[in-house]
Amino acid sequence: MAKFFNPENAFFTTINKIVDTIWLSLLWTICSLPLFTIGPASCGLYYATVKVTRRNRSYVTKEFFKSFKQNFRTGAPASIIFLVFAWVMWVDYQYSKALSDTGSTMGNVYLIVFVAGAVIEAFLLMWVFPLLSRFTVTLPQLIKSTLAISAKHFVRTFILILIAIFWILFIRVALSAEELFSLLTFVPFVAPGVTALIRSFIIEPVLKKYQGESAGDPEETGIDEWYRE
Repeated sequence: MAKFFNPENAFFTTINKIVDTIWLSLLWTICSLPLFTIGPASCGLYYATVKVTRRNRSYVTKEFFKSFKQNFRTGAPASIIFLVFAWVMWVDYQYSKALSDTGSTMGNVYLIVFVAGAVIEAFLLMWVFPLLSRFTVTLPQLIKSTLAISAKHFVRTFILILIAIFWILFIRVALSAEELFSLLTFVPFVAPGVTALIRSFIIEPVLKKYQGESAGDPEETGIDEWYRE
């Protein structure tokens, strides 16, 4: 009986991880509402998921806002860039459809531009904020590194895109079926944290390759290199 009520047993550990995941999902949803803060919020979500949920270090709220603040200067401009680019691609797509309806061959040209732009943005979005949450880089360095990593690890990028497509389809099905209650409860309270956790198993093996050499024994250096575990 004593083992059952031990807060470190498997049951309570699992419950804690579930609660942490729900809380992180809510934090991400709230902090992403201004839109330009989606980047810093995504950094905080990924950082806290890996460090706390997976590595059992610290507390989710503390680590979420720590990463949010540290990456705001680069993450916010990156968010704006991606949002503007997505809007331009949407306008391009609508324009290509309008030209195609008139029989103009230019519609196909604009459609190719849309597809190319959408693929590039998708590749970048799969890695950019997890990468920023782990490394201190400038915005140009971030974009350059993300492009290189997403292309080099194409299979992992493709899997990450499939995960994103799954959630997009889920939302469309829920809306078409008028399952508004399920959508309003599942997406803000569960989906972000669950997605970050699943994505971390795909992303972490890659990020570990770019961490550089260890600073040494944590007891001697005072540096907790939790991300090497």
